[in-house]
Amino acid sequence: MKFTLLGATGQIGSQITQSLIGLGHEVRAVSRSLESLESITSKGAEPFVSHLDDSQKLTEAFTGVDGAFTLIPPDLSAPNVREFMRQTSQAQTTAIRNSGINRVAILSSIGAHIPDNDSHISGHYEHEQRLATLTDVNLHIFRPDYFMENVLFSAGTIQNMNFWSSPIKEDLPLNMTATKDIAANVVSALTKKQEPGVKELLGYESITCLEATSIMAEVLNRPELKYIESSYEDTKNAIIQYRGASENYTDDLINMYKAYNDGILIPEHLRSKERTTPTSFREFAESSLAFLKN
Repeated sequence: MKFTLLGATGQIGSQITQSLIGLGHEVRAVSRSLESLESITSKGAEPFVSHLDDSQKLTEAFTGVDGAFTLIPPDLSAPNVREFMRQTSQAQTTAIRNSGINRVAILSSIGAHIPDNDSHISGHYEHEQRLATLTDVNLHIFRPDYFMENVLFSAGTIQNMNFWSSPIKEDLPLNMTATKDIAANVVSALTKKQEPGVKELLGYESITCLEATSIMAEVLNRPELKYIESSYEDTKNAIIQYRGASENYTDDLINMYKAYNDGILIPEHLRSKERTTPTSFREFAESSLAFLKN
């Protein structure tokens, strides 16, 4: 079969691409520049250059394939995150409708059932509502929780200063989810017969930042490793300084952290076997954080 992938060079999209090609399928990889697609096209993917808010080009990208993976990627430079998400959502929805494609896997977010959260989570809510207007399309919508890979933003302080930090409360249970498990669910939805609908991905276990720190300390042989609960102000300044994010993007991200801490950003449904993914945080630490070992 042949599939179109948006965000094909991203953290999740690149894993989906590799899996599909490894299974013998064809991949049309979409990105904003030809240069960014070089690493994927060298492995056999067909390059397709388009911005993800260009409905005309995306209609072309979605035409003549068996299925597609779509997402609204973060744009750190966006002066207005919600407006960026709205324009991207409208373009992708129009392209899906006009192309006649009938199987689409969508990366949404935990909490996308909440309409009035003051962050990009509500942008995902709007996107899902817009997608719901489509007819004759099998939509597989995935809502993963907090990415395990977010820990990698603290790789420098873990390696050099024996701590990692975020504004999330140290004792707040999180359904940390490995991106490889998200990718595996998308590949399964695209290549196998499955019932369409919304599926929350809640990780292998609920784990606090303190518990994650204890696991990392053991796995990485860093017994002094600590977790520091940073203030919202310090976090905002760090994101702007070190990631070059816009003020609006950073405020939006801080609002997401607040929603976690205030108990607003929670799954729509309780954990179940179907919503539990296979990779534990210990497995993630052993495989993805090995370069930080003492």
